[in-house]
Amino acid sequence: MKVITPLLWARAFRKALKEDKGQEEKLVQNLGKIVRHHGAMRHADTIIRRISEEIVHHNGGRWIMIFTARPLASVLREKVRGAFSPTDYVEERVRPELVAGLRILVDREKEFDGSLKRKLDQLFI
Repeated sequence: MKVITPLLWARAFRKALKEDKGQEEKLVQNLGKIVRHHGAMRHADTIIRRISEEIVHHNGGRWIMIFTARPLASVLREKVRGAFSPTDYVEERVRPELVAGLRILVDREKEFDGSLKRKLDQLFI
C-alpha cells in the first residue's frame, strides 16, 4: 500500500475544502473514514496539525510557534501576538528547559532564539 504523508493528506483536504464549499462537516467525516481505512489513525494528530497549517497558509498567514520557559502574562502575550498579522496562527508552548526568554519559530523554517538556554549553551561550548 502506498504511504501517504500527513502533508499530502493536508493538501488533499484543503483542495477538497476549496472545491466543496459548504460541505465542511461531511468532508471532515469522510477524512476520518479514509484515514482509518488507510491505517493512518496513529498519525491523526499530525494530519490534523498539517491540515490546520495548510489552511492558515492558504489564507495568507504563517504558523507561529512561541516557546517560553513559563506561561506569558496576558499583557506580554498580547504584545507578542500583536507583532504578527491577524491572518497568522500564533501557538504558545511552555518549555521549562529554556530557563528564561523566548524562542519563536515561523513556519517551521525561520527561528529566533532569545532563550537563556541558547546563551548558556554558547557560553559553555
